[in-house]
Amino acid sequence: MLNRRSRRTAPTVLGGLLLMSLTATACAGTDTTDNGAAAKLTDDDIPAFTFALPSQPPGYDKATSTQPVVTGSFMSLVTEPLERVAPNGSYTPALAEKVVQPDPRTIVYKLRSGVKFSDGEPLTAEDVAWSLTHTATPPAQTSASVRGFSSAKVTGNLEVTVKLSAAVPTARAGLAGATLVQEKKFAAAHASKLGTSAAIPVGTGPYEVTSANASGVTLTRRDGYWGSRPKVKKLNLKVITDDNSAQLAMRSGDVDMRVLTNVKSAPQWRAVPGTHVYSAASDTVNFLAMDVTKAPFDDVHVRRAVAYATDIPGLVKAAWGGEATPLKGFLPAKNLAGVADGNEAAQKFLDSLPSHAIDLKKAKAELAKSGHADGFSTTIAYIDTVPATKVLALSLQQNLKTLGIDVTVKSVTLNAWSAKFYEHKLTGISLAFGFTTSGTDPASLLGSAVGKENIGPQKVNIANFTTPEVEKALPVVNTAGTDATRWDATQTLLTQIADQVPYVPLAAQDFLMAVGKGFASSTGKVTVDDYFDGRWALNLRATQAE
Repeated sequence: MLNRRSRRTAPTVLGGLLLMSLTATACAGTDTTDNGAAAKLTDDDIPAFTFALPSQPPGYDKATSTQPVVTGSFMSLVTEPLERVAPNGSYTPALAEKVVQPDPRTIVYKLRSGVKFSDGEPLTAEDVAWSLTHTATPPAQTSASVRGFSSAKVTGNLEVTVKLSAAVPTARAGLAGATLVQEKKFAAAHASKLGTSAAIPVGTGPYEVTSANASGVTLTRRDGYWGSRPKVKKLNLKVITDDNSAQLAMRSGDVDMRVLTNVKSAPQWRAVPGTHVYSAASDTVNFLAMDVTKAPFDDVHVRRAVAYATDIPGLVKAAWGGEATPLKGFLPAKNLAGVADGNEAAQKFLDSLPSHAIDLKKAKAELAKSGHADGFSTTIAYIDTVPATKVLALSLQQNLKTLGIDVTVKSVTLNAWSAKFYEHKLTGISLAFGFTTSGTDPASLLGSAVGKENIGPQKVNIANFTTPEVEKALPVVNTAGTDATRWDATQTLLTQIADQVPYVPLAAQDFLMAVGKGFASSTGKVTVDDYFDGRWALNLRATQAE
């Protein structure tokens, strides 16, 4: 039997504000519609709708995109998932009509019949087996999201069986969140250009890409779709990198939706007439990372000095405008509850971990114990389209200067940061922003961020951190077993991180989506899940004119 909680979370991966998703599920959190009573929805078609993208489309094949979350946010409407995961951990069928796990190392997908790709070709089990393999194996960026994948083979007419190398509790949800099914024949014929604007994957979804360039993408609703037709006929994805510019565009009616990359600006968005700002607790965690294998960060006293110099309460206010919650450990309590016997037990443990609250005297004392007592030079790169990263970089630069540490702050694009992340080439003090890890199982982000097996390209352990204690506990966390055993191992990993400080946990920020006048979500909310897998578009409705 599988652990009863094993379906509730999964590893996954990157995009706009949400740099790296390490899960296929998200907590619903709270949502708000900030401009009066809930709008009355209509069932009318919507001729056109414009969504402001925070960065240039990084590619059209989610598996190979440097920002899989951004790509998946719209390509999941073209190339569909096998199933979707709800906030409560339940699954909704998509291309897979039925999914069963006869044992902890096997997942069997029974596919829908009569489904056709946009070019008229029928969906086959071969297409699905190829798509799963394409997603779950290196060099795919999404391979970090699918722990334990061994193979995907056709085992019957419209049936595909996935074999796992171990009983990984998050495997099914990981595949659900990472895999978008595309036509194998087209992919093979365009292998060298697949995912570029010259070879956009062919899918079974309700839309197809009808134009694509550096300034945006147009998706057009297609006839012959197997499922329920969405209301929007034409989706225009327009690149607007700056939140302020996007806000002005929404005020003028040129933009209808935006994920807030600067959550501190939420009050200004809420003041836009007719705009609904949906807010959800996203479990989007942010942290500093230091490469423990390279000087000066191979010295634990240096790392502790950096931690003591990080003003987290000040950053929650200055960087996020209060739209975030400080972290007591590497993960929030709710992401541990599945093995910890609830939130209360998880929080009690997190509160007991070594604390590195802002204290410049302690920072100086730690640096004095190190082999770099006279200071050193390093770099911090911030992402130019995520204002909170600049605030953090400048704050840390100022605080570390008082210790004799000279920090060079530089701006990088999201695409450049993402490429370095996937190449495992980040240097200096890394600002790891927007890693989402939802559900109640710690195997998602925690099980990916430490240990030898997680070091290298397409891997998450950017601190290159491990210890003998980590190597012993990590397989227990990442394999199905009793909650008590996995909780003990989870505590070991969290304690090692808190004591050795390869990472400095910062805060979990909220997910905010602004929807313009005349439109609303049919569910009354927009969550991180909805952004990941395209439900934001499927749930769009026009509202009645006042």
